[in-house]
Amino acid sequence: METTWSSTEGITVTTNTTGDENEFTSTTLLIFVKVLAVLAIFLCVLLNPLMLVTLRRVTSIQPTTKIFMASLTLSDLCNSLCWILPLTELFAGSWLLGDFLCVIYIVTSYLFPGLIMFCLLILTVDRYIAISHPLRYPSIMTEFRSKIIVFSTWAAQSIICLLGFGIPGSRIVSLDTRYHICLAGFDWRQYLSFTLLVFTILSILIMYAHIAVIARNQARRIAAENQAGNGQGGQRINTRSTTTIIIITGTLIITWIPSVIRLVIDSQNQWEPYDSYLAMMFTNVLLLCNGWLNVIIYYLRNRDLRQAVRTLVSDWHQSLQQRFLH
Repeated sequence: METTWSSTEGITVTTNTTGDENEFTSTTLLIFVKVLAVLAIFLCVLLNPLMLVTLRRVTSIQPTTKIFMASLTLSDLCNSLCWILPLTELFAGSWLLGDFLCVIYIVTSYLFPGLIMFCLLILTVDRYIAISHPLRYPSIMTEFRSKIIVFSTWAAQSIICLLGFGIPGSRIVSLDTRYHICLAGFDWRQYLSFTLLVFTILSILIMYAHIAVIARNQARRIAAENQAGNGQGGQRINTRSTTTIIIITGTLIITWIPSVIRLVIDSQNQWEPYDSYLAMMFTNVLLLCNGWLNVIIYYLRNRDLRQAVRTLVSDWHQSLQQRFLH
């Protein structure tokens, strides 16, 4: 609010500059979210199927770990495909798809991000067992058990989201006379989601901290044994795959931090409905970006996966050349 004095008229003129600034900020944020969402969806839909095909060709990774990685990659892909619904809302300026698809959108917006978090937790547990109990790992984590774990996780998360967010009264289509937006109301479901999110992140951090301690102790022990046996320095333990998953975990945590902050602010009702909508879309887009960031990290950190991708792309290129030549 800005007040100026007019000498000619002898009156005070008041202009609402704060409202204009807020509207400009909201418009800028909305444009940024639109661009980032389109880019993230394109990269996720392009890279995640490529990652699923590549995982089938790699033989150096444990079959159980490949199952867990495939589950995470499929969750990222499904999350990106379901983003077509909110993307139409972003560009149309209001929700035009009706109540039923609004419920579908609310359910999937909690279903697949939750699956991504739980899949990462399972991957962390898998790596923890492999490093802390390497000799017993093949008997503890079998392919059958890994498939049961993945199936149970998907089934439980689907049932919980359908019952929790698919019931009537769990969404708002019309917020006011200007905006018509599909947005879930804040209640005990959001508190539960927030609690599970914090618990999962803390569990992952604790396990990886223990993994780092175990790896360091093993490196020191091997170095001491080699030096005592032949007077040479110890060989470095290959922890590249563990480091890759740690980087993936860190990336996920970074993309989830804004969501945690938003949930805290939403619980205190400090935002207007449309500001809450913009904040939700921005944090959800950040979560969507994690879907293609995971693939980039896999490609850059794992030599076998990188080579498999190159071979796959080369085979496709040769196949296309032969098809067009003939």
